[in-house]
Amino acid sequence: MKMRNMTLIALLGSIVVPAAWATDSAKAAMAEKPAVMDTEARMAHIKTMQDQLKQALGTGKDRAYYRQTLEKLGYGITAINANDHDYLEYEVVKAGESYEVQVDFKNGVATEVDVTINVWPADATMQALKSKDYRYTYPATVISNASEVSDRLRGKSWVREKVAVEKQLGIGRDRSYYVAALEKLGYEITSVNDNDAGELEMEVVKDGTSYEVEVEFDKKTRKSTSVDVSANFWEADATERAKGEK
Repeated sequence: MKMRNMTLIALLGSIVVPAAWATDSAKAAMAEKPAVMDTEARMAHIKTMQDQLKQALGTGKDRAYYRQTLEKLGYGITAINANDHDYLEYEVVKAGESYEVQVDFKNGVATEVDVTINVWPADATMQALKSKDYRYTYPATVISNASEVSDRLRGKSWVREKVAVEKQLGIGRDRSYYVAALEKLGYEITSVNDNDAGELEMEVVKDGTSYEVEVEFDKKTRKSTSVDVSANFWEADATERAKGEK
């Protein structure tokens, strides 16, 4: 067994002690996520931004209107994931955040508009988010790997994978079990964000995509009572490095 695996298993299987008693090595193993906003505040902010943009875009417009309006609102269109007669999908960035704008058309007029958080951003979107010298240029063509980055397309397979992984991980286990189980499934554990008596939260990477695995425990029996696998919206530095983004 690799030393990294042994260290993680020892950490996750150890008795949880109050933070004031934690050793320096244990503290170092806990990832520090950006503290600009906590998770609930971030999600509330994202929901507000999505609703505002969706309302500003509206329906009943032609295709050209959506590019013009997004640019007028200060959004940079970094990728065109789809541009069919009945569907348009943009990735957009503004103020360090990225969203996906999905517009359905009928007879050349928009019938439905949705704005989602951009879970699987295109390379151009990632570059725009990271570059201090980014200058906006409208994409010349539809991207070639839409099936890999389009939330509408990839989301369907993600739901199936989420259900399968949660089922394979299962409940009624002690916390040390989850390290070996995840690695057996091909996931690399890149960050341990929470590890207290009632909860274990890890960031994992597989095939260039990161996920968050949250396991809740009964404090008396120390056995797991629930498992949730979700898309990882705010990645630790170690997770970004594992994906080759740093």
